[in-house]
Amino acid sequence: MTSCLRIVPLLLIGAVAGLSGCNKSAGLSLADPSLEKVNAYIECYNGVEQPIHEGFQTYTSWMKDPEAGPTGKEAQPRSPGKVLSHRVEYCGQPLTDALAKTPALQMDGPARDYQQAFQALNTLVERADGYFTREDYRRDGGEGMRSQHAPLMQAYADFFKASEAMDVALEKNENDRRAAQLKQIEESEGRSLAYYHLRLLGDGKLLATAFQDDAPDVAALRVQLADYQALVTEIQNGGVGKDDPMWGHVQRSADKLVRTAGRGVERLEQHKPITAEALAAERKASGSWLTTDPEGAQSTILAAYNDLVTTSNRMR
Repeated sequence: MTSCLRIVPLLLIGAVAGLSGCNKSAGLSLADPSLEKVNAYIECYNGVEQPIHEGFQTYTSWMKDPEAGPTGKEAQPRSPGKVLSHRVEYCGQPLTDALAKTPALQMDGPARDYQQAFQALNTLVERADGYFTREDYRRDGGEGMRSQHAPLMQAYADFFKASEAMDVALEKNENDRRAAQLKQIEESEGRSLAYYHLRLLGDGKLLATAFQDDAPDVAALRVQLADYQALVTEIQNGGVGKDDPMWGHVQRSADKLVRTAGRGVERLEQHKPITAEALAAERKASGSWLTTDPEGAQSTILAAYNDLVTTSNRMR
């Protein structure tokens, strides 16, 4: 079992509603009763997805064979680490309350499965974290490590399965809503700040995820990058958002994404690695102790997009 750290947090729906000032954009109407539900799902997903994947990587990194599990003789066993309590809460009562609200949505099922899988996993993660934090393995011959491993790995597998389904459901919802919002905003307001904000996020996500393929199409990436750069330039040259003090932060995040994606294209053109696996192999072969990925690596492109989303979510 492997965990793919391809974490792209989702934009909270309604995050750009305030950008239109007094203009009421039909595409961003907060009267939609499903908004609160979907935002609860997004907050849960954004809150726990990355720490769970990172914890899995940490937990399995010190084992010779994670499938077989620890022998109890490892020199430096490591805990998966606990998910911060406020993140755990996102997937607790707020999500339960959201699931009970109307209208019923197609993603209710995946959201319910995700909540259950996370809570079951988190119980075992917290138990394991206590075991490793207390260093119980130094006094029980590693028996606790061995007995906890199989249930913990099964819980991780169940969570990753639920995570994939949740990701698909949220992705479809996000894409459908964004397309409808863009159409309605342009018809009612023209190419306003809200319109460009959605474009920056939607097109930026397509650009960032295009680099995550096993064999990215360099020619297609060049075109995609040029189109996104043109969008960013159009926004800046048109003075969009010049009266909004927060917009400058979004603009800088978009600039960073363009720069980082540009470095990614350069690395691919020069036949340099951008994947985590290839970079790790390169470091191992060269004996390098560097642990930070170079700008243009898949991880840095995702980080740049994630920063754009985080900045945008602050504008709610």
